[in-house]
Amino acid sequence: MPNRLVLAIAALGLALASVQPSRAIPAFARQYHISCATCHAAPPKLNAFGQQFMDKGYLFEGLQQRAYIPDTVTGDEALNLFDHVPLGFRFQQWADLRVQNRRWRQDFKAPWAAKFLTGGALGSIANFYAYVIFEKGEPPFFEDAWVHLHPWENFGLQLGQFQISDLMFPRELRLTRADYSIYKIGRFPLTYQRGIVLSAFDIALGVVNGNGIGEYIAGDADADNRKVFFGHIALPLDLGLFALYGEVPDTAGALIRGYRVGVDWRTWLNERLQLFTQALYGYDRSRSEWLAGGFLGLDYVDFPHVVAVLLSSVEAPEQTYYRQFRTHSVALQYSYYPYRNLRLLAELERELVLPMTRLTIGVDFAY
Repeated sequence: MPNRLVLAIAALGLALASVQPSRAIPAFARQYHISCATCHAAPPKLNAFGQQFMDKGYLFEGLQQRAYIPDTVTGDEALNLFDHVPLGFRFQQWADLRVQNRRWRQDFKAPWAAKFLTGGALGSIANFYAYVIFEKGEPPFFEDAWVHLHPWENFGLQLGQFQISDLMFPRELRLTRADYSIYKIGRFPLTYQRGIVLSAFDIALGVVNGNGIGEYIAGDADADNRKVFFGHIALPLDLGLFALYGEVPDTAGALIRGYRVGVDWRTWLNERLQLFTQALYGYDRSRSEWLAGGFLGLDYVDFPHVVAVLLSSVEAPEQTYYRQFRTHSVALQYSYYPYRNLRLLAELERELVLPMTRLTIGVDFAY
């Protein structure tokens, strides 16, 4: 009890929290002796129970003690050690055929990515998640790597590396290979950053470095000591509002101030069909430049068959920095699961701006 009180006071001093990015790994199935279907409609897509499991900090009521070495063995009631190290592995292999300007190119991206994942509940007030990724032939590095403290229900604090966009639609959990383009571009991307997220009930507030997760410079992770601030509010009817403000230097060192505002929404039309959308607008005051975009997705899950559609768009005026990111694309994917943790997929994507057509055949599996 004293240890819990100390953690609670420390967390209160920083803030409260806990709308957390949702993740799941095969290690949880091993820890709790359950099927991946308990949390996933079709991996990596979560079902309602899986989302609730994440929101509770990876705690599985009634089964949690299966994850730990019994205190009768260690002789220490205050020690929570996993009975087995929670590890999971995910591998993605692609074969691409791209057609652009009447020229075609075939490419084997195999392997494209291999991830070594770990995560779990350290008890009722703390959980963590991290993975090392081997991607595109590059040296391995951490992407997600965070710890989350939640000493009280509906409150907590998250510290580490994460994606800002996790507050709306986690990119890691999408079915299509085609990405949520509006999250990735420009001077204030909503992808991986280092920072903290504080949240209470349906409100989340965060601050990050603003310069991504590159290498440390002279022992510092923040290259310029400037920060980016953001927040998200979950509203009734599965609506959400997002806002961001930050300052970043351009390539010449000049300071650029910008903001982003957006709205997100999702709904299950029936037990198999989910509709979701994101709209985002950005304006950089120092350059008087704007961009707008978003995406609309529709997922149909009738396991072992899954169909996913994603429309993605980014628009910006001519003669501006953001014009280079302009895109209008549509992707259609069919996936078949021979096993719960093995997915075979075929995806056709059409990019209208270039224009470019891409056919992807792939294998995505985890264990």
